[in-house]
Amino acid sequence: MDFVRQHEFFEKYADEIVDEFYDEVMKRGHLKGIIDENSTIERLKKTQVWYLKTLGTNVVDDDYIAGREKVGSVHAKIGVSATWYIGGYSIYLRCIRKRLRHLDPHVGFSIYEAVTKRILVDSAIILEQYIGDVMRKNVEYIENMTHASEELIQSVGQVAAIASDFANSATALAEAQGAVVESASSLSDKSTTIDAMSKFVIDIAAETKVLGLNASIEAARSGEQGRGFSVIANEIRKLAERSKKSSEEIHTSVSELVKHIGSINQQAEQTMATSEQQAASAQELSALIQGIENIATRLKQ
Repeated sequence: MDFVRQHEFFEKYADEIVDEFYDEVMKRGHLKGIIDENSTIERLKKTQVWYLKTLGTNVVDDDYIAGREKVGSVHAKIGVSATWYIGGYSIYLRCIRKRLRHLDPHVGFSIYEAVTKRILVDSAIILEQYIGDVMRKNVEYIENMTHASEELIQSVGQVAAIASDFANSATALAEAQGAVVESASSLSDKSTTIDAMSKFVIDIAAETKVLGLNASIEAARSGEQGRGFSVIANEIRKLAERSKKSSEEIHTSVSELVKHIGSINQQAEQTMATSEQQAASAQELSALIQGIENIATRLKQ
């Protein structure tokens, strides 16, 4: 007969009790945040109405226990603490007691006593499941963190090796670029010397041409006796012309070469500066990676 009265009581007051319950719960900012993040008030109210109505049944079987265990798992999953869960039952008992005042005192006391016992059984089942899930969750979390730290250490080690190789390569490149700059500078100096020599040859060719011209004049004055000398003078002039032309071409080529060398020298200096900066950045990266590796090691410990 008590279960009939309990059933009738919750059929009449379940919705009203649940509304008052969530009016209280939503005043707690922490719980409100959990609800907003994981569900809706309407959905939760339907579930709680169902739960209250099950308190008025005399059936406690495997399905009943499984349902309570599911409640414990859900509360553990969404992060509701055991303290808040027990506090929720105290709100329910207060709301129930308030409405039992409308009944005969004997009937009201009987229902309240039965409901309290059922809630104690439910809370024991739910809390046992809750604690088990939390412990399993913590163990799983620790295992995942251990695996993650091991993978992090391994990955950091690989990145550190790559960074070290990069630093060594950048340093070697900077040294090679420095050698290129020195070679280009030396070549520029030698090109300047060649250019000066070509100018000297041009001057000699000009003087030779003048001498050949003078020799031709003197040969003309000598008549038949200077005819052979005139032929030689003409050949000297032709040689002087070719020498002058070749020297001018050498001078032009050397001038262009000097310009190209200057451009190469400038580019090499820029590349060397970039390489030095890369080497410094790689060293900073290696230091940073070493710090991350130390953190990962402490995390694993």
